[in-house]
Amino acid sequence: MSRPARILLSSRDDQRRQAWSEALRTARCQIVNGDGEDGSEEIDVIVIDQPLSEADLQQGEERISSGQTGMIAVGIGLPADVSLPADHSPRELRLACLLMSEIVRLRRQREASRRQEKVLTHLALSDPLTGLPNRRAWDQQLAERLSGAGQGEWCLALLDVDQLHDVNDHRGHLEGDACLRRIADRLMGLVRRGDFVARLGGDEFGVLLEGLNAERAAAQVDLIRAQAGEDGNAASGAAGVKLTAGWTAIAAPASKTAVQDAIHRADEALRQAKRAGRDRTLPG
Repeated sequence: MSRPARILLSSRDDQRRQAWSEALRTARCQIVNGDGEDGSEEIDVIVIDQPLSEADLQQGEERISSGQTGMIAVGIGLPADVSLPADHSPRELRLACLLMSEIVRLRRQREASRRQEKVLTHLALSDPLTGLPNRRAWDQQLAERLSGAGQGEWCLALLDVDQLHDVNDHRGHLEGDACLRRIADRLMGLVRRGDFVARLGGDEFGVLLEGLNAERAAAQVDLIRAQAGEDGNAASGAAGVKLTAGWTAIAAPASKTAVQDAIHRADEALRQAKRAGRDRTLPG
């Protein structure tokens, strides 16, 4: 380890605790107190010959249970990472503490790597402006939900914000970005738990709705489209922001070709809705 192993000795027997301290009196071990004075630094190993006190449990129960602090039990049958007999030698205790501290260090490194990987994955699959999943996440979800082993009816919808460039031109890009965030929030509030919403880029959003037949899908997509928009404000002169949608039905499991065909149908329906005057929903 880059620093000495920080070891907490938990025993009501003063002589035993003193013997443990003598056994661990090396440059590679540091005995710490359980009174909170060293709370700013992590405890690597706790050596016990009795159940932990309530104070010690409150201080480190979560870290102990997650393996971020190691436990060595001496002469008792309590669950622990390492168990030593009551007549252990000083060398056995010292080696056990050093080995356990190294294991804890590796556990912490693995957990830190796991957390970092989770953060990087989230960043790779998230749209930084709205916080919604991005196009990469959309493609991934289409593959998993539609091309996977699951079965059922799905509705794939594409929505565009009408004339977003007018908002940017007349009210500024900051307001345009805020408008996109508000629409994203409303979209998330309008779908059910098993549905999926993503920002595909620019002013386009994708919505995947589970378990809807064609009739229900048509009504649900139009409701989402209408309620995700914004009414104008006559007092401020701000125009309303509306959405246009195209959708299609698809049954899972579907081949990659079928999924691509569904995307094409929804996209073509969206184009037709735009040509027909926007602010409407058309099936594909």
